[in-house]
Amino acid sequence: MPAFTIDQICRQAGVSRGLINHHFKSKDDLLNCIYADMTDHLLQDYNGSDARLLLASIIENSFDERSFNRPNLRAWLSVWGQVASNGDLNQLHRQRYGTYKARIKEALLDIASARAGLFDVDSVARQLIALIDGLWLEYCLHSNGFSLRAAKADCYRFLHAHGVILETPVKPDLEI
Repeated sequence: MPAFTIDQICRQAGVSRGLINHHFKSKDDLLNCIYADMTDHLLQDYNGSDARLLLASIIENSFDERSFNRPNLRAWLSVWGQVASNGDLNQLHRQRYGTYKARIKEALLDIASARAGLFDVDSVARQLIALIDGLWLEYCLHSNGFSLRAAKADCYRFLHAHGVILETPVKPDLEI
């Protein structure tokens, strides 16, 4: 993956280099702000006490129109490509992604405890994260293959198959 440059960012955003330099101390500062903004949206609404609603919120936020669109997916891929070589961005990623994984595991643990541990929390959490990430990648490469609605339905079906969510707690028009 080619490295980010301020010139590439300016071209893509349709703004001047001066505007970028006015608002951000460095390219790394800009990348950290981009990453923080994108993850803030994904991590919003995760503070409820109902584990099923928490999982539903993760699915809904992961596949809403603000997050799940080709330009945003390309930005994610580009930023993820920088995580390995950018120390500050790597640290921010570990913190944000760690919070994301911990919230999913907490919700699954609550559900498993209430259902006498009928599934492996760690395994289901890894698989759900992999499913969400995989759907994002597939959509970025071949967006005509499925819709936002289908991506959400796939995640709900996965959780249903593992006995995690017995009914869809949001969006009654979503058919499972």
